[in-house]
Parts: sequence; C-alpha cells; structure tokens
Amino acid sequence: PRIGVSPKLQQGTSETLDYTKIRIASFRELGRSLSDTTQGKQCYHAARQNHLNALNIGDYRMKFGLFWQVPGHEGSDVPRRHWETIEEISLGDKLGFEEAWLAESPFYPTRPMSQPLLVAAAAAQHAPRIRFGTLATQIPMHHPIEYATAAATCDILTGGRLDLCLGGRYGGASSTVMGVSPETASSTSRSMVSEFTNILRQAWASERLSYKGEFWQFNNVPVIPGPIQKPGPPLLMAANSDGSFSFAAQQNMGVVGTTLSQPLPNLRRHSISFANHSKETTKTNTAHPFHVAISLFVAGTREKARNLMSRNWLDSDVISDGPPVHSSAIGGGRHDFSSGAGGWGTWNFEEAIQHCIYDSPRGCIERLKNIEEQIPCIDQCIVEFNRRGRLTTYEVRESMELFANKVMPEFD
Repeated sequence: PRIGVSPKLQQGTSETLDYTKIRIASFRELGRSLSDTTQGKQCYHAARQNHLNALNIGDYRMKFGLFWQVPGHEGSDVPRRHWETIEEISLGDKLGFEEAWLAESPFYPTRPMSQPLLVAAAAAQHAPRIRFGTLATQIPMHHPIEYATAAATCDILTGGRLDLCLGGRYGGASSTVMGVSPETASSTSRSMVSEFTNILRQAWASERLSYKGEFWQFNNVPVIPGPIQKPGPPLLMAANSDGSFSFAAQQNMGVVGTTLSQPLPNLRRHSISFANHSKETTKTNTAHPFHVAISLFVAGTREKARNLMSRNWLDSDVISDGPPVHSSAIGGGRHDFSSGAGGWGTWNFEEAIQHCIYDSPRGCIERLKNIEEQIPCIDQCIVEFNRRGRLTTYEVRESMELFANKVMPEFD
C-alpha cells in the first residue's frame, strides 16, 4: 500500500482495470525499497505476477533470445561470418539463451544471410538445446508448398525446435525480383500472407493437399516430408505497423515487434490488445507469444558499450553498390536493397540510444526491467549484439557471456 498498489490489485483479482492508470513504476519502487536482496527479488516478481493476474494475462516470465543477420562490411569474409554465427549460437546454447533467431535478407550485401533454414539446420548439430526461429521469412520469395516442405525438413534436422516468423510485403523491391508486381496493394499483400499461412497449416496436416485459393491452386500434391512438431512449427508475424499486430492475432499467430519501429508505449498498448484478441481467436485463456526485438550491447561500463556501438549503428558507409531501387516494408519505407533502413534510418546515435540498450550490466538490467514492466505479457526479449557487423566475434562473445552472467540472473 505504501507505494500505491490498491488492495484489489495486491490480491490479483481479475476485475476490469484501466491499464493506463496502473502504476507500472510501483514494481521498480518496490525493488528499490527492498534493495537487491533475495527477498526484494521475490517481492518484485510476486508484485508483477499480481499485476498480470489483475490484467487477466496469465503467467509470463521474460526470456532472452538472440538475433543474427550475418552483418559485415562489404568485402568481409562472408563464409567466415556464417561459421562465426554458428559458433556464437553454440555459445548462446551453453549460456542458456532461449532461441536463436536468423534473418532472411536476400539482395542485401551488408546482411548476406539468405538461407536461415540451412543455417539453423547446421547450427542445431552444435547446439542441442536452443530453439531456432526465422526473423523474418520473406514469404514473397517462396511458394507456400515449397516452403512447407523446406520448413518441415529444418524442423526434422533441428529435432522439432523450429519457429517461423513470417514477414515481407508483396510488392516490395525484393518480391519484384520474383515477378510480383510493384503495384500490389497493401490489402492484396495481406490477403496473400493470409492464404500463404493457411496453405502451410493445411500442408503440415496432410501428406497430400488440394487447394483452390485466390492466389494459389494445386490438386492432390504430395507434401513430403512433414514436420516433427504437431500440428507444425509455431507461426509468428514480424510486426512493424500498428495494423500488423491485430492482423497477426486474426491469423492465430504470435508476433515479434521491435523498438526500432515502435516506441515502447506503443508496444505496451499493442501487447495488451494482442493478448486479449488472440485469446478471443483461440477461445482459450492462453495468448500467442509476444516477443520484442532490440539492439543491445553490454560492456563493463556504459562508456565502453556506447563507444563500440556508435561505430556499429548505421551502414551508410557501405551501401554504395546496392541496386538503386526504392523498397517499402510494412511500417515504413526503406532506402534501397542494401540499407534495409526503416524509420531508424534517419536517427543519429543520440536518438538510437533512446530505443536501443548499450550499457553496463546494471544499466541493461534497469532498461530491461522497464521493458518487462511496460510490456507485462512479453515472452522473449530478442537481443541483437552486433547490429552492423563492425564488432569482432570476440567482442560479441564477450558481451554475450557478460549478459548471461550479470544480466540474465536478474530475470530468473
């Protein structure tokens, strides 16, 4: 009561509450009032769970995933970068990270990962525990039947540890290479994504599939192999625009948002509405996963972390040879193939550190606690340690180990 938590909220009742009036800062105040003791941590998590119960959201514990795009300067050793990624995934597995998320970036010279399923299948042989996810599968680059079997093969080779986050806009620059009209309307793109998702689910449910849709038609096609996971690998959507979150819930999918395209207050609002909407869709008390991706680097001091990342923020010095084609993405325009820049493309470093975390262990803990408090139903915070590839693998591994040893235990 002395920090402003009402008796009903303390009891964890499920009464209807105005989320905007709940004192999120109360969790932080509670932890500070009891210091960093075991009792303080227990009270912090108890208070947070009561808050979740009051919102009728359920039991959530923020876990940590990792994200790779195999970045690097043009002319850097791309084969070596792929193997360094696999070595870093193996380390992440040993350190206790939840999931390794891999980009699919066709036609981006500075982010040359175009086959995340192959990288996941290879890395799984060196990392027996960690899950794997695509972030995001550029579905305009694929036929749904071909992708259903490719994903099923990867699910087999990872031992049933695959998640698929879908993204990409039909009509964007990458998709025009595959023959998609650049005039494709946003509403048409959404309809194609919906049909693609529907085909994936039906393909995994049967060894043969007949389908007659608006965009794809085929008759009695063998779908081999099938995935280990039943009914199939979990599906999520990469959400940048406001409408993407509700669309993902309507499609019965999880979601991955990012602080690079949505400020934290927006993500908080989207997370609550998404949880409620997905429960209505599934007719259960369990919401689909809600993950948030963030650029993060931890070092011994804030100064060291920011000095390193200030030269690892934008790739404006290495985009000169990309095709001069304007590309659009859900949520904002991109400069061209090689930059991949959305709204963050106009930020300077001072703006970037408002949305990213480059800090000491204590500073990272405080910022991540704030994310956990602001987004009470967050499942994974997906961290990218080497945003633009200017850090060596040794610097990345050192930061991963520091994060696992000093930051992650605060969220157990």
